[in-house]
Amino acid sequence: MTDATMIDDPTRGVRLEVLSAGEGEPVVLVPSALRGAIDFARLQNHLTEAGYNSLALNPRGVANSTPPPADISLRDLADDVALVVQQLGSGRAHLVGHALGNIVVRATASYRPEVAATVAVMPCGGHNLGAHPVAPEVLAAFARCHDVSLSDEERLDALRVAFFAPGNDPRSWLDGWWPTSSFGAVTQTDPEEWWRAGNAPLLIIQPLDDAMAPTAVGRDAAAALGDRATYVEVSSCGHAILPEQPEAIAEHVTAFLRAHPLEPS
Repeated sequence: MTDATMIDDPTRGVRLEVLSAGEGEPVVLVPSALRGAIDFARLQNHLTEAGYNSLALNPRGVANSTPPPADISLRDLADDVALVVQQLGSGRAHLVGHALGNIVVRATASYRPEVAATVAVMPCGGHNLGAHPVAPEVLAAFARCHDVSLSDEERLDALRVAFFAPGNDPRSWLDGWWPTSSFGAVTQTDPEEWWRAGNAPLLIIQPLDDAMAPTAVGRDAAAALGDRATYVEVSSCGHAILPEQPEAIAEHVTAFLRAHPLEPS
């Protein structure tokens, strides 16, 4: 059971919707591009059972959150996450990001390190697209996933290409799309500023069938970050990962959180 809460930052002209559940250490959840907090519903249930307060953010342009301006920056998105931590958390929280959210939470830990106790990403990607570009056919499929002018079958085929591992049912992702994205903020920012997630402990959950973020990206990042990174691979899932392997995701996230409890303030 989640409660919807609106938070405001009048100085920046932003209003954000957050779905909260459970009690305990705060865990902020940031979703994929064009998608919302509801994608974390099953993970929130697990986190509640494990004794955590999960705070799933509807990013700008999703549900009741303020639409993003054309010139939105990655620092703006990091400040949005920090706002959630400051107003609904304890001033410091665990950060979890899926897909585009993986970039946003790493940027938050880099630009606003005071709010980031730990960072977990699924997958780790988007920081080295020059070395690991997304294939044109995958990008084309991504655009078709949320095109409601297409038939369900066409969109399901696109979801299979862009997001889901072979054999997994993509039907749950026919819904839940929003027409506004802040992805442009990523392309305007040098990844050297944010890809290391500051100095926070980092969990990398890497899908083994990800068409957008190859396994090599996660492995290379974990090797570069050394002891600060915990690296796990999950089979039979692609870029969507959350609806494909919810039990495995919950197990890895909760184990990481328990290994890194918040220090008393």
